Amino acid sequence: MPKPELIDRHKCSGKDKEEKYKDLTSLDYWWGVRELAADFAIENYETESGEVPSEKQINEIAYIQLLHYTVEVKLSGAFYQMDNMERLFNTPLTPDCSLDLRVLEAKEAFDALHEDMYQSCCAIANQLYMLMNRLHYKPTKVDSRKPVAMSPSDLRYWLKINDHPDFKTLSRTLNDCDELLDMRHHATHYGAVPVYADKKTGVLFVQHNFRIGDLLTKYDIIKHINNKGKIINLVEASNPRIKMLCKKINRIYRYVYLNNIFESFMKNHALKIKDTYKPYWEQPGQLSP
Repeated sequence: MPKPELIDRHKCSGKDKEEKYKDLTSLDYWWGVRELAADFAIENYETESGEVPSEKQINEIAYIQLLHYTVEVKLSGAFYQMDNMERLFNTPLTPDCSLDLRVLEAKEAFDALHEDMYQSCCAIANQLYMLMNRLHYKPTKVDSRKPVAMSPSDLRYWLKINDHPDFKTLSRTLNDCDELLDMRHHATHYGAVPVYADKKTGVLFVQHNFRIGDLLTKYDIIKHINNKGKIINLVEASNPRIKMLCKKINRIYRYVYLNNIFESFMKNHALKIKDTYKPYWEQPGQLSP
């Protein structure tokens, strides 16, 4: 049976943490690639001649598996940190509560959320490199015998210098992902994202029109507020970024799935999935969506 063009993530089952955040991340094609790859469980793999995969082949599958799960775990972690901030902001700031501690806890959750977003992007960049690299491509600045530590920008550069057939489509989407990491990049390169804490509620706010590189102090934000400038709390600032990042990453996995990139990897590495494994769309009683 041919694989379906659409993936129903609800027909795929995972661990508790994956199930909890499944509908928040909405990574339909992440699940599709996992189904296609036999859950990346090495016992489901054999060589094209029916033999046990070599140690090198096993390690490559294991590394791709690690990267694949890191993408989902880190995106789920971002929503977990969102829950933490919402819990803090919905907890009254009573006299026995410390505003200073509230600021610390909320700011740590905010920073962790955006760092999780960045780590998910790095994980998918490395996964794409592992899936698409071939002997005739020339990695730069690395030992070609070892995996490459790819940031999204590193991967775009690698695709470009090798005139890779997937360059244009993937590069645009990776660039879109990078633009959603503006708060992470600002915090990493400039030290912190400037926030304003409401002393009565303990809710933390940032400028609505946040721009990377604007080195604002708390006094600038107060002046901005006094001039009727818009501010949003840290949950409101983060929510659209993480949701859009999930959409972009799902779009990358859709491209991988529909363009048979995993299948090409398997053929190039002389591997195949055992007949004993069936993805959900080939199991009895299952119909393609």
